[in-house]
Amino acid sequence: MTRNQILGKVLTVWTLTLVTTAVCGCTALTAKFQDSVSQSSQNSQPLRKLSTESDSGYSVAYSPEVSKANNAVASTLLASAGTKTVKLWHPSTGKLIRTISGQAWAVNFSPDGKILASGGQNGNLNLWNVDTGELIRTLQHSQPVIDIVFSSDGQTLASGLDQGANMRLWNWRTGKIIPIPDDSHAATKGFDNFKSVPIVFSPDSQTLFARNASANAIQLWNINTGKFLRSFDAQSLINDVAISADGKILAIGIRDKAIKLWNVNTGKLINTLTGHTGEVRAVAFSPDGKTLASGSQDGSIKLWNVSTGKLMSTFMAQKEQVWSVAFNPDGKTLASGSQDGIIKIWQVLP
Repeated sequence: MTRNQILGKVLTVWTLTLVTTAVCGCTALTAKFQDSVSQSSQNSQPLRKLSTESDSGYSVAYSPEVSKANNAVASTLLASAGTKTVKLWHPSTGKLIRTISGQAWAVNFSPDGKILASGGQNGNLNLWNVDTGELIRTLQHSQPVIDIVFSSDGQTLASGLDQGANMRLWNWRTGKIIPIPDDSHAATKGFDNFKSVPIVFSPDSQTLFARNASANAIQLWNINTGKFLRSFDAQSLINDVAISADGKILAIGIRDKAIKLWNVNTGKLINTLTGHTGEVRAVAFSPDGKTLASGSQDGSIKLWNVSTGKLMSTFMAQKEQVWSVAFNPDGKTLASGSQDGIIKIWQVLP
């Protein structure tokens, strides 16, 4: 079905809904209209495809919005990590800015947008100058680096490692590991057994969410004291985690084809979102926190209304499983990466 046919079908249903509702006050066709919109999104095409030349899109990340006063690169950029290279793009044009040789599992930008971090199979976490492409520093690990997160204040960098290794906190400017404070509760409650993937900082940079040793719960820790604060038991293997911009809601993507939403302050499970037919591999909040994107092993991306838990739309995104999703800071577009090596940009808002 062509785009015009889809639009025509939606407009026809919309017109019929208005007429019927005006005559009899019925709401049944309104529900059909909503279903039609959701169904049409399943066939929607991405705004742009960025070919990595079969270099799998393990991870995608947008740079934050910055001004020319703070950064020579004023426009938002997109980074992708793959089996052979790290690539830097202008997402609005699809133009490839720079290619950095070397395999990477994960990429992320510093809060000021000046540094791009990439981590890979060899255990190196590389820090690159975004403007010049120059390698600034390498932080070395004994295990593959498969997750990288900057704190929002830019002071701390957390690296998540493969094969059950403990996570590390870095002062990335000096290249020194930040020691975890001695605390009698830390060893007994798991801080020494921090099995760290996935990880995410709270917006205030004071706490850190990380997967526990059994991989089925997310634990919340105070990074200044090393004290355990709370656990969020997903009762399934956890693949990804995200925190809303206000720090109030935690989203967890799990093996059991679902997403669980938690109230961070109370530890209460708010909602369980179902609809994927494969493992949920990636989750991301929109900048305003109203929408959640989820990417799945089934090759689809779903957009959810966070407050209601309702499915808003579905993009049949990739031939292969979706490994990563990220919102543009303007909230209007979404990037996805997968094994097929094509980074796709999706329209979320007009």
